[in-house]
Amino acid sequence: MMAWIWYMAPSEEEIQRMQEERAAQDSLRALQTEQEFERPQDIAEPEPEETRPEIGIFGHQAFADTVYTTIETPRQRFTFSNLGGGPIQIELLNHRKYDDTNVVLVADTAKSAYNIGFLSTESLNVETNTLLFRPLHDQQHIIVGEDETAAISYALELEDGRSMTLTYTFHGDRYVTDLEIRFDGVEELISGNYYELGFLSRLRSTERNRSSETMYSAAYVYSGGVLDDINLTSPGSEEQSYTGIVQWVATKNKFFTQIIKPLDPDRTDGAIITGEVTGENDDERTHYTSVLRSRIPADGIGRYTLYTGPLDLYELRDFDREAYDMVDTGFRFLRWFSDPFVKWVVAPFFKFFGGIIPNMGLVIILFAFIVKIVLYPLTKKSFESMAAMRELQPEMKAIQEKYKDNPQAQQQATMKLFKKAKVNPLGGCLPNLLQAPVLITLWRYFQNSIEIRQQGFLWADDLSAPDVIIQLPFSIPFMGDFIAGFVLLMAASMVVQMKISGQGGAANPQMKIFQYVLPVVLFFVFNQFASGLSLYYLIYNTLSIGQQMLINKQIDHVKMMETVDKKKARQMAKEKKLEEKKKRQEKRDDN
Repeated sequence: MMAWIWYMAPSEEEIQRMQEERAAQDSLRALQTEQEFERPQDIAEPEPEETRPEIGIFGHQAFADTVYTTIETPRQRFTFSNLGGGPIQIELLNHRKYDDTNVVLVADTAKSAYNIGFLSTESLNVETNTLLFRPLHDQQHIIVGEDETAAISYALELEDGRSMTLTYTFHGDRYVTDLEIRFDGVEELISGNYYELGFLSRLRSTERNRSSETMYSAAYVYSGGVLDDINLTSPGSEEQSYTGIVQWVATKNKFFTQIIKPLDPDRTDGAIITGEVTGENDDERTHYTSVLRSRIPADGIGRYTLYTGPLDLYELRDFDREAYDMVDTGFRFLRWFSDPFVKWVVAPFFKFFGGIIPNMGLVIILFAFIVKIVLYPLTKKSFESMAAMRELQPEMKAIQEKYKDNPQAQQQATMKLFKKAKVNPLGGCLPNLLQAPVLITLWRYFQNSIEIRQQGFLWADDLSAPDVIIQLPFSIPFMGDFIAGFVLLMAASMVVQMKISGQGGAANPQMKIFQYVLPVVLFFVFNQFASGLSLYYLIYNTLSIGQQMLINKQIDHVKMMETVDKKKARQMAKEKKLEEKKKRQEKRDDN
């Protein structure tokens, strides 16, 4: 592998050119980031009125100034603008980015992330995030305590006295905000009495590995007990429309989400979700939107609850029991197993022991021990079968030599040997298949678990990201431009395990290379995965090595062969007994 890496390495001229391109891209990204995360005092002024689309009676502005309000809870910090009457920045105070700054989910430069859209009776499309509301609160900075609530309101006032009022209520102990939309006469100016509430802003990137974050970003609709989504893994765009009652809509990145949930789903009439991915590799940018369509209630008040926070099981379960289904816990055909397994076993384990053990890496090691103990009956059967097959290899080789010109007789004699020795050649496969759902679920879960995000262990700074120990001056397909430490140890442990188990062994020497090829392939595949996942498999493989060595000692070759050839077995037992007697005599002589 090292020779292949050396052969494929770019020349010095190519390395210099790549470094220059990367420096230019870094400068561009830094400039974009500086522009995107402007503070409220630097926010651009609203676009001139003459450049806005024609919106008829709704074009009247009873309030002409742009006003910003900051609301801070123990968990979140919001910056609201009366342009659209909604948040233009949402910051999570208890979660950090890879650069050790607070996670900022939304950082638009002008208008509200939430938008109310409808068709007016003048057949004009109206979008409220382009309209100036009148703030109905005096404070510009509001602090909300842990067990407190606070509310702010904005009113869109028309010339004839009709109005639309938005009231947001913040909770200090949750990532939840309540929203009431009050229509006072405005409903008579809305065609069909239908309106759309949507989250139109892009959720900002929070992870160093943009490609991985893009892979797990998506938009969702939960309707009729079914969760549907748009998830783009390559550049492109897509839009999906739904009709009927909708329980909630959402967008998410890898570890964080925003959800719009109506308190009266029966008033909903459908939803629209969109997705767009532009750029390639580290430059990938995702933009998902979710829009909920509703009818104006008889009392003229639309009621919603909004979630903007982490994809945490317990936070989401209090909000909606089905919301955690957005977390990728396994392939679709395994969700019947992986979802309840994660919700009722894995997540509670990490929640409980994470509160007792100060380091999440130690919790992962403990979890690997527990999984190994639970799966011990299955792995024991598999390891015993492999050990027995290894003990029969001399006899199998003799059969191959005896019937080398008669494959049919060779096969019959081999099966007869297995039957007499009471060995099932497939005995090592079925136990592995039975434990596969557990291992696949953990493989997917560890890559999406917010419990291990930003948690360090040994040299790994973040167990939800690769633990880079060697930075390469070039990139290798699938593997990337670095080498991860736990992945390297995991691959080495696989080589040792396969050697001890006898896989690719003496019965088929030409297959010995398999015990090196598979670990190398998995090294390439796992190199860009979460280091917590590699740590888990490293510990699991290490425990498997110890288990296999113990079983190898317990397998009695002589006892096994008694069922094959009693006379030969007795002779072997006699020779073994004489050898042990001789060793004891030599030991006495030495003393």
